[in-house]
Amino acid sequence: MRVLLVTRDFPPSHGGIQTYAAELAARLATRAEALEVVAPAQRGAAAFDAGLPYPVHRLAIRSDLLVLRALPKLPRLARTGRFDVAFHAQWQTVPASQWARRRTGFPRRVVTAAHGRELLLTPGGASLAGRAFAALRRRALAGCDRVLPVSHYTAALARDLGVSDDQMTVIANGTDPAQFTPTDASGLRTALGLEGRRVLLTVGRLVPRKGLDTTLHALARLAARSDAYSDVVYLVIGDGPDRERLTELTRDLGLADRVRFLGRIQGNLRAYFSLADVFVMPSRAEGPDVEGFGIVFLEANACGTAVIGSTAGGIPDAIVDGETGLLVPPDDADALATALRRLLGDPALRERLGASGRARVLNRFTWDHVADHVFAELEAALSVRSH
Repeated sequence: MRVLLVTRDFPPSHGGIQTYAAELAARLATRAEALEVVAPAQRGAAAFDAGLPYPVHRLAIRSDLLVLRALPKLPRLARTGRFDVAFHAQWQTVPASQWARRRTGFPRRVVTAAHGRELLLTPGGASLAGRAFAALRRRALAGCDRVLPVSHYTAALARDLGVSDDQMTVIANGTDPAQFTPTDASGLRTALGLEGRRVLLTVGRLVPRKGLDTTLHALARLAARSDAYSDVVYLVIGDGPDRERLTELTRDLGLADRVRFLGRIQGNLRAYFSLADVFVMPSRAEGPDVEGFGIVFLEANACGTAVIGSTAGGIPDAIVDGETGLLVPPDDADALATALRRLLGDPALRERLGASGRARVLNRFTWDHVADHVFAELEAALSVRSH
């Protein structure tokens, strides 16, 4: 099988879909007869691509307009490469492959992943342009041979857009348990001056939907309730447009000595995950911005760390409540404070949840597992008549 992977998001930029596309590309390249990637040009791409065992065709255009450059490129590429399947990381580039197939017969099949936000976001809203965009999305999804949502939540969104259950298979995200593994974090603990401290951790882009403000309010409730939590420190890794508001809220809540905004950390995140007693990220759904799955919960679990997330979006697919972590309602600081008290006060429970989380990752949620399932779906698409 010859596979063309088309993605609007690809390294060296960072993000959940970039990780998804890169991890699957690395593994599909070893399973398929040939794999090539179409992705946007970006700074640092040439050096990154030079280290890859498959070719990357970079199109010099903003990622959100990739489909426009892909329209003339894909028919030539698909015909020359005689690709059996075009696998799209998001639906927005699907029309280019569908057009190429009508013109040249290649790719023979068109498959897309589905994550969440791209199924909710409708530029232009109820305007004529917005309605045209929504109609294009429905047609593109309907014309796919297979649709692969990353969570049951995302599958429900796809179903609302007319995708049939027979047309789609849920394939959850994964992680790399060799990269994210329990590690000795004593050196990091010393470097950060955290000896004798219990540590909460969030890793992610600082945007409102991540719910860090809920965590800050929950921490303030713990601090106000008892001196038993005076040793708790909250580490925040990441940056983004919400940092200033969160920093101000931290001061307003009297938590300046308990919260550390560390910014972006390059590499060795596993030491931070291993250092943490609890990983917490109570995301909320804000319009089209939603956590379609939550790979970071798997990364924390893979390091043997218990997690707390919210019931928003696809997070319940990433966390098994009471088994690998705890789920709380979004925007509920009281419920989150209760969950934090439960885990911070019970080291045995934290250890059990973290160990169960790592075992679950090893058994079902590695990128190798994901690639196996995706490859099987690509093969299945080839075995049935096209749409």
